[in-house]
Amino acid sequence: MATPRGLDRLVTFADAVVAIAITLLVLPLVDLPGQNRGLGVGELLRDHIGEVGTFLLSFAVIARLWMVHHRTFEHVRLYDQALVQLTMVWLVTIAFLPFPTELLGSAVSTASVLLYIGTLLASSLILTVTIAWVHAHPALQESDDVVGPVRGPRWATSAFLAVAMVVALVDPRAGLWTLLLLLLAGPVDRLLERARARMAG
Repeated sequence: MATPRGLDRLVTFADAVVAIAITLLVLPLVDLPGQNRGLGVGELLRDHIGEVGTFLLSFAVIARLWMVHHRTFEHVRLYDQALVQLTMVWLVTIAFLPFPTELLGSAVSTASVLLYIGTLLASSLILTVTIAWVHAHPALQESDDVVGPVRGPRWATSAFLAVAMVVALVDPRAGLWTLLLLLLAGPVDRLLERARARMAG
């Protein structure tokens, strides 16, 4: 087991990578006014609705993943090598996301949509495995945690992303619309958790 100071550095590093990735998402939009001089704001936004949409979607997804990561590490007091490695692999997916976001904003194709959704799916799966690892190792968690131990992994987000990938193989644009299912991930996970609690009770 490593020290609490080392854990603070790990979490701070993860937060920094997430912040940089979110900042990189907006850089292509910053260049648009200079590349489209003479266009009004409404025309500019209408002509580049794809770039704006993918920015907002990627921002929302990264923010949601970060919140899950944050809530999980609120329970963690120590870390092991596996937790470090899982965190680093998760951060690779976060740092990479601005690239498929830019591709998708430029042109919707089967390849760009699959790369985009695939990156989101990989990020979600790795984060879910990280939660499962912490859940399975109580020694990593706060012994006097007032809110209780970390909850077990939730799979709805990854499941919906997998569905979106399958749909995107048939129709890339429909695959993107399928991402709206992510809005249901939280409620579905809560329903499943209540059902498991009732069965256990």
